Amino acid sequence: MTSEREALRGMLRDPSEKVVIALLSNGNITEQELIVLARRRDLSSDTLGAIAGMKAASKEYRLANVLVNNPRTPRRMALSLLRKLRIRDMAFVTRNKSLPTELRQAAEGIVKDKLPTIPLGVRVGLARQVSEELIKVMLLDRDQQQMRACFENPRMKEAVVLWAVNHEAVSPEVIAYISGHPKWAACYSVRFAMARNRYAPIERVIGFVAGLKAMDQRFLYNDPSVPVSVKVQIEIELERKGQPLYPPREEGRIIGIPDEDDADGAPGESE
Repeated sequence: MTSEREALRGMLRDPSEKVVIALLSNGNITEQELIVLARRRDLSSDTLGAIAGMKAASKEYRLANVLVNNPRTPRRMALSLLRKLRIRDMAFVTRNKSLPTELRQAAEGIVKDKLPTIPLGVRVGLARQVSEELIKVMLLDRDQQQMRACFENPRMKEAVVLWAVNHEAVSPEVIAYISGHPKWAACYSVRFAMARNRYAPIERVIGFVAGLKAMDQRFLYNDPSVPVSVKVQIEIELERKGQPLYPPREEGRIIGIPDEDDADGAPGESE
C-alpha cells in the first residue's frame, strides 16, 4: 500500500495530461493530492475543469480556494466556486492580479455587498488587504479605524489618494487625515489637489500652495472651485515671486503655429 501511495504521489508532477486525468479517476486520491494538482499552472483548463467538476471541489474548502486562485481554471467554474469562499479569502482574490479581471471584479462586488453586515473588527482587517477599488469603497465609510487601516494597505497608491481628495462623497475626516499624512502630504500632486478641496484644513493648504510652482499657483488662482481663502494666499505667493495673477494672453494666435517672423528663423539670422 505504501509503495502504491508513493507511486501515486510521484505522478502528481507528471507533465503528461493523460497521466493526470488517469489520477483523477483513482479512488485513492486524497484532498491534499488534488490540491497539489489544482495549484499547477502548467495544466490545461480542461484538466483543471475536470478537478473543479469533482464532488471534492464543492465539499472541500481548501481545494475550492486553490482552484479559484488558479488563472487557468475555467472562468464559469471559478465564478461558481468563488461564492463559497470566506470573506478574507475573497479579499485575496480581489488583489490577485494573475486572475481574470471578470473574476476579480466579481469578488469585489461580493465583498462590497457584504461590507454593511461585517463586524467592524473584520472590516478593519479587510481594509488592509483588499484591492484598490475596494479601498475607495471603504474610504467612504466614516469610521476612523477603518479609514486608518485603508492607509496601511500596501495597495494604497497615489491614484487612490487623488481619487479620495477629488471625490465629493469623501468625508472631511479623511481629507484632514491625508493632509497630515507623512507620505501623502509630501506628494506634489496631492498638495495641488488639496488646494481645490473645500474640506482641506486651511492652515495646511497655505503651506501646500507656498511650495507649488508659479504656473500651478496661477492655475489654481483662476480655478473657480478653489476657496477664496486659498486664493488670497496664492495671490500673496505670486506677488512675492513677481509673477502675474493671470496667464499671458495669446490673442489672435493659434498656439503652436509660429508667427511669420519666426517661420524662417529669428530676426537677424537670415543671410
